[in-house]
Amino acid sequence: MDKQKDKTDQLFEKLKQPNIAVTAHQRQFRLVLLNTKKSAISGAVLLILPLLFLSGVVLKHYLQIDFGMFTSVYEWIGNLDQKYGDKSLLNWIIRILLIFGPLAAIGVNLLAIMHVRFEKDSNELILSFKLKWLNWLIITTCTMVFGIFFLYLITENAH
Repeated sequence: MDKQKDKTDQLFEKLKQPNIAVTAHQRQFRLVLLNTKKSAISGAVLLILPLLFLSGVVLKHYLQIDFGMFTSVYEWIGNLDQKYGDKSLLNWIIRILLIFGPLAAIGVNLLAIMHVRFEKDSNELILSFKLKWLNWLIITTCTMVFGIFFLYLITENAH
């Protein structure tokens, strides 16, 4: 048994220790900016008011349907705007949420799924994106909602 142990000890002494290149890990800088679930939730919250307003407009004006909460949000915002106009702080907050809420939701969700890596050797900045479908769905929905509001603002001010 001692001979076996001596042979094993000699075998281990002859082995070379592995050399771990720590510098390779230091060259890769991978930055995760936000949690994907939390950003999806915050994006959905920022999307609620613009989506309710937009669906109220479509239901009330184009489909001629009075559909409870959807049209009531649209009518509430319209009544506030007619009653107080530009003088009301609440109207400005609602306008900011309608326009910049979807943009903020896009930004938050992009930061959650985007990874940044910088390689010093080749002087490259590498962006990669996770395939988190809930975040991508919110980004797509927010892009469409913002696009509709943006096109409305352009066509309304062009006349």
